[in-house]
Amino acid sequence: MSKSKVNMPKELKRKCNIIIHSATGASAVAGLIPIPMSDAIPITAAQIGMIIKIGDLFDISLSEAAAKSIAGVALTQQAGRSVASGLLKMIPGVGTLIGGIISGSTAAALTEFLGWVVADDFFRMSQGEDPENIVEVASELKGSFQDVRFKKE
Repeated sequence: MSKSKVNMPKELKRKCNIIIHSATGASAVAGLIPIPMSDAIPITAAQIGMIIKIGDLFDISLSEAAAKSIAGVALTQQAGRSVASGLLKMIPGVGTLIGGIISGSTAAALTEFLGWVVADDFFRMSQGEDPENIVEVASELKGSFQDVRFKKE
């Protein structure tokens, strides 16, 4: 996914990058869990932890409830993916592999996107600006996944 859209100082961007990529990696690994629908809890935990750590970086105090609320936007987008990949994981062998790949890569992309949206908004807030409109962000997220097509070979 894209990096920060705001003019964030390099060192701050580097710290955000570390936090976001740690959570993205954890989400990708959780998505590979072969048991249908079992990845939602660890993915959500990684995203909530990421949001809280980004908040700490910008001196924005977040409760776990507030972080869960922010992560809820990503979870809504993730619901369809969970159902599709969960159904694939029920097919022994190949279905488990394909479902895990889809689930892991989508969880990673969503976590990366969510992390940079949150980092941008928290940076704006630390500068006294207003955060982005969450509806516009959700539309952008949806659009980024509509651009992905599976090719027949």
